Amino acid sequence: MDYTMFLETLRLELTQKLGEGQTLMIRPVPRNNGVTLDGLSIRTPDSFLTPTVYLNPYYQQFKEGMSIEDICKDIVGLFGENLLSNQFSEEKLADFESMQPRIMMRLIHKDSNLGLLQDVPHIPYLDLSIVFHLFLEHNSCGQMTVLIHNDLLEQWQVNAQALLRLALKNTPVSYPPRIKSMIDVMKDIARRNLGDDYDEEHLDQLLKENEGGSPLYVLSNQTGIYGACCILYQNTLKNFADSLGSDLIIIPSSIHEVLLTPCGGELSYDYLNSMVTGINHSEVPAEDQLSDHVYLYTRADDRIHVIHT
Repeated sequence: MDYTMFLETLRLELTQKLGEGQTLMIRPVPRNNGVTLDGLSIRTPDSFLTPTVYLNPYYQQFKEGMSIEDICKDIVGLFGENLLSNQFSEEKLADFESMQPRIMMRLIHKDSNLGLLQDVPHIPYLDLSIVFHLFLEHNSCGQMTVLIHNDLLEQWQVNAQALLRLALKNTPVSYPPRIKSMIDVMKDIARRNLGDDYDEEHLDQLLKENEGGSPLYVLSNQTGIYGACCILYQNTLKNFADSLGSDLIIIPSSIHEVLLTPCGGELSYDYLNSMVTGINHSEVPAEDQLSDHVYLYTRADDRIHVIHT
């Protein structure tokens, strides 16, 4: 079954499961870096906002053996757990005063999102752009957010700079930063995947044998989602750099996190840039890529600089 047939089969199966007054819609949804995914939403007569479930990953699961019936059950379950409360009406979203505490920021690559940036308020930053979203709800399945578009900005009668001032205040509170050493990250991954077979002493020995080179640290937020914008948080990089007594090289791992390492003479910027480009093209999904350039944070001026080679 090809992808087009898969979508149609899924639509027919789900339509039979809808309750009274519910309508189903599948539409292309632009994502980061020009990636477009097929989003499915189920709307009720009294709902202004509804969650979107992306179907592209389900097709891969179908090809790996997951049945249409099980996919439908999974999707229906997600909508059952993620229905937004009625507090987010069109009138409520248009009330700028009540929405101010919910305004957050994200970082995306500027040149890869030129089409999107025409439709959303944004602030250029280095080779990136700061965009804004509303944080609506959080539950066991994740968080619900709405990207802020120009039409909503016009209703609010504010500009992007006003959004930036609010987002710089709100985002660190709702999404606190977290810096962990790469060794601790690897231990966490091993602990989750190995379960009872996890042997910390053995892992410590393996990591010790591979010591050498500059230490790496992972900077993200506590959720691990859109955490690259933590580099914009006041004093986060400054305090960490001061604790190491060094300027920092920032490696853009993805829109969700960056890697930090002390700036040392043994590191080649040419090599780091080519490494980031290679990893982006081979390992990081297109919609999660942030940049092909590494950055340098300098303590003397408390600024981030793009490293071009």
